Amino acid sequence: MLAAYAILAALAPSAGAHAGLADAVQRVAASWRAAGAIVVVDKTRFLTDGETAAVVIPGGAPAECTTVLLLGARGLGFHVGTGETSETNSRERIASEAGAVTWERCGTGPLPHRLLVTSDSGRGALEMAVARSAKPLPHLHAILPERTEGTLGPVADAGALPPLPSTGRRAEIAEARARRDGATILARIPIKSGPDGAGVAEAALAPGCHVLTVFAPDVRSTPPRRRGKLDVDAEMRDNDDRLLARDRSDAPDARLSVCVGETIRVAVTFVGSPPDAPLLISHGFWSLQQHLPEIWGTETKARMAQVLLARHVVSLPEEPAFLAQGGAGTTSVPMSLEPGACYLAVVSLVQGASRSVDLRVHVGAREITDGHGIDEAGAVAAFCAGDRSSASAQVDAHGAPLLGWGLAVYRLQNRVWEMP
Repeated sequence: MLAAYAILAALAPSAGAHAGLADAVQRVAASWRAAGAIVVVDKTRFLTDGETAAVVIPGGAPAECTTVLLLGARGLGFHVGTGETSETNSRERIASEAGAVTWERCGTGPLPHRLLVTSDSGRGALEMAVARSAKPLPHLHAILPERTEGTLGPVADAGALPPLPSTGRRAEIAEARARRDGATILARIPIKSGPDGAGVAEAALAPGCHVLTVFAPDVRSTPPRRRGKLDVDAEMRDNDDRLLARDRSDAPDARLSVCVGETIRVAVTFVGSPPDAPLLISHGFWSLQQHLPEIWGTETKARMAQVLLARHVVSLPEEPAFLAQGGAGTTSVPMSLEPGACYLAVVSLVQGASRSVDLRVHVGAREITDGHGIDEAGAVAAFCAGDRSSASAQVDAHGAPLLGWGLAVYRLQNRVWEMP
């Protein structure tokens, strides 16, 4: 009986929050119906952190205006897009305000079949209402004033963005930067986008670390000339359709970074280019660092190389002085040190998927930490022993229950300062 009460108590806040959202969306639906709209309140959805969900717009009778409300908790941050290209933006996106977005389209022209909803921060239930009306409907702030985050003053117009350099020039700049970081520059891959601004290129990746960057011409310099800005998104998949890298940032060029332990063929898919335009894909390559652990297999070796390269570590002096492995949760690992020596510790996934892998090293009262990690795959910490002969590494790994990680500690220098 006590266990049942405990379960009910745990569920009560979630149920109350959901009821609050349902009441709010019904208030909006009632107000829109009073303004003459036909309103459909769709089923509740659940949006997880970092997820992009395709939300189908329910069908209905044709109308002058279609308005969609997406309503979550005030702390839920997300943005909504159609995947379409407009005259003023390379891709239409609306950011939530106080956990709410209203999307409206009036006039002639086809409506999108779906909306793409991406969580930026947090997770939770998402309510949806769709209204069709003869004229624009009352603004959400007039119906739900509690969803107003305050009034912003007028924002100065920054003017038009300067034109982008050519694809060749931008590739030269990226390749020069990669050379400074120790990369070998491989042959560029020319490719042409399709009528929808999308395309696919194939490449063979040798064992090592690769950075492929997709460069498209400026939308303002390619006929038919359009206003707005260039925003190319891309992803890389292997022959088993496994996602290896993705770039959905709001940037003109898409950068894909991956390390592989054996030769594979990959497909690079991109969207957001001007239609029927010539593109370039630059290719930077780094060999896998010598002395990476072999015990956990080639995939782990490649992950560890990527974690190190992200921190600009391109070589290791010798075989690891210490190895350890563990699973999900927080694990403390004791280590023996040589007084006066300096070390590099790297942790990466061995199996499973993670939300985060963090590393902290405690040397006496000092703490050295990499609390952000590298693409949810691992972390790096460099430290010196000083006059200490022992330390402890703390690995915080959160994700799937069968998650596993491996830790390698390298001695960089012996007795870099003399003991008194």
